[in-house]
Amino acid sequence: MTRRFADAVTGPRGRWVTIAVWLAIGVAGFVARSHIDDVTAAGQSSFLPKNSESTRALDALQHSQNSGEEVPVVLVFDRDGGLTKADLSAIGRIGDGLNRLKITGATPIIDPFSGDSKAPLGDVAKIADGVGPISRDGEAALVVLAIDAGDRGAIVSGVQRIREYLGEHQRPGLNAYVTGPGGIAADLEQVANEAGKTLLIATLSLVLILLLVVYRAPLLAVLPLLVVGAAYMVATGIAYLLIKSGAITVNTEGTFLLLVLVFGAGTDYSLLLVHRYREELQGGKPAALALPTALSESMPAIAASGGTVIAAMLVLLVADLQSTHWLGPILAIGVAVMLAAAFTLLPALLSLLGERGFWRVGRAPRGSLDTHPVQKEPRDPWTRVAELVRRRSRPIIFLVSGGLAVLALGNLTHHGTIGFGQGETRPTNSSRGTAVLNEHFPPGIGSPLTAVVKAEEVGPVVAAMKKLASVKLALPVPPTSGSDETVVVVVLRGNPYSGEAADAVEGIRERLHAIAPSGLLGGIPAENYDIEQTNARDTRLIVPLVLLVVGLILAAVLRALVAPAYLILTVVLSFAATLGLCTFAFSELGSEGTAFDLVLLSFLFLVALGVDYNIFLMARAREESAGRGTREGALVALVNTGGVVTGAGLILAGTFATLTLLPLEELVQIGATVAIGVLLDTFIVRALLIPAITYRLGERTWWPSSAAAEPDAEPQ
Repeated sequence: MTRRFADAVTGPRGRWVTIAVWLAIGVAGFVARSHIDDVTAAGQSSFLPKNSESTRALDALQHSQNSGEEVPVVLVFDRDGGLTKADLSAIGRIGDGLNRLKITGATPIIDPFSGDSKAPLGDVAKIADGVGPISRDGEAALVVLAIDAGDRGAIVSGVQRIREYLGEHQRPGLNAYVTGPGGIAADLEQVANEAGKTLLIATLSLVLILLLVVYRAPLLAVLPLLVVGAAYMVATGIAYLLIKSGAITVNTEGTFLLLVLVFGAGTDYSLLLVHRYREELQGGKPAALALPTALSESMPAIAASGGTVIAAMLVLLVADLQSTHWLGPILAIGVAVMLAAAFTLLPALLSLLGERGFWRVGRAPRGSLDTHPVQKEPRDPWTRVAELVRRRSRPIIFLVSGGLAVLALGNLTHHGTIGFGQGETRPTNSSRGTAVLNEHFPPGIGSPLTAVVKAEEVGPVVAAMKKLASVKLALPVPPTSGSDETVVVVVLRGNPYSGEAADAVEGIRERLHAIAPSGLLGGIPAENYDIEQTNARDTRLIVPLVLLVVGLILAAVLRALVAPAYLILTVVLSFAATLGLCTFAFSELGSEGTAFDLVLLSFLFLVALGVDYNIFLMARAREESAGRGTREGALVALVNTGGVVTGAGLILAGTFATLTLLPLEELVQIGATVAIGVLLDTFIVRALLIPAITYRLGERTWWPSSAAAEPDAEPQ
């Protein structure tokens, strides 16, 4: 069946139909991609489970205040040497002016600074234990409003209009910043939009350069790029339609990961098909026969590889955290579309070019594939690697496993997590404003916790909150008419966006629930805490499920139980070593913490993609074992797949490494971890450890089935 499909796709008529279809859907995908930023979700509260306490607190807060999903926006003003009376009057006029702008979803600004204020400035500044709109040192002042996040785009457009107004009414020597959750969210979205363009350009450029290095043929370098680009456009178009219809919810991080996964994995699949095509040409077949043969022979391994990635991604559907839950289908769609492009569009284009695609490379064979590995080409590096495995298989197993175990000890390093409001690697208006706010005010004032309690519980709750070491201030907010619930604002002493603040939430909740059993604690620090806890539960569930799914696929593909067992173990050991190395490095480099989803996402990519390369190697080893025995077959497979799999690994690592160019530390950490893990797996685990284990086990590798037609020689 695969041969008939290959003949149809590469035939004189089929190839033109295939190219035309992909051109049409690729253009449609390109149009849809230009609008995907308009539908990706913003704000972490939209990704929390409905039953999380911070989500229920937000719902209760909206009900008690008869408001929407109000996100605080904090305007910070400061002057070295102290604010003047003229400054305070100017700030008051700014507040009045912003009210007149009637920003969509914005609450009115209450102005304590202008002459219209009924309370003297000194009294206003002393409210709530010295925490007021003017700092104690007199150098900074705050103006606060809120914008309804329920109106999509309201925060970004509102913050933009506020900043434009501040720029138009700038006062010499008086600095103005827009921060708080609203200002931070607006800056994050702007940074993400700019980062998306950077990531696309960097990925395209890097993949093209690496393909030129691998192939040294311009046409062969461009073809996979065209195929992967078309697949990415189609996948993004499908994602846009699903998000637009409300079927799924995806954030910007999801679209970035879709890009690097499609380009990385897609280029790998293209490399493997072209490599097999060239092998057939080197064997003397004409292009008209070599291409269908290469496609039909490589389809099972590539399909198994892609299927493994798809299955691993779909396991994410069991996650409670919605950003993780919906990431799985989006990435699975991307890989599925890429597989379709690799099996249809790429062969059609190769068929159209014929042997002209190998211009400047030639098709001369590098040596007979039927000879002993050492005799293939003495100077070939993979022949030397195979001989090393033959001579030193036992030391390789102990040394590599021991080295990976040592690197895994880095996971014992203590580290916090990066929450909302942290992780920007370049200064923004909101980050500078947060720094000024933290210098002159209690840091927690920029993003307080909100406790929703019954009216009769307010007094005991406020008194109890003030006794906590982590709390600077607790103030009740008068309820609206008709509500039997009251909001208590809890200001933390430390940075409300830090891992320490998220950790403090647990103790605050325990005290709140002891006094007000039905009370709910929300706010950004509580959301960060709930996200960490939800992600931890998801990780504990998803990791064993992914290992089970991948193990079953390996067992089916290799028709064995022993080989899948040690392949899984080596991938897990490689992941643990990579995570330990990166966690230690991030801690030593002074990072604010590690991304909350670093473990889960890096595990998912490294296991799924690491098993990819194992399938390519071991499927070829089983094929070669039929006539040579398992030990010789494994060495021949290593020699024949070493170059192409290493090239594929370099490209995959490179595509994920482009994430490190982004000004978002969460993506930088994920990109760096996956890139390092892929390199470790490609050059150490897949090149040395797995062949050494296979060589030592011999025919037992395929238990309970058998692959070899002749008995193995005893290992040296």
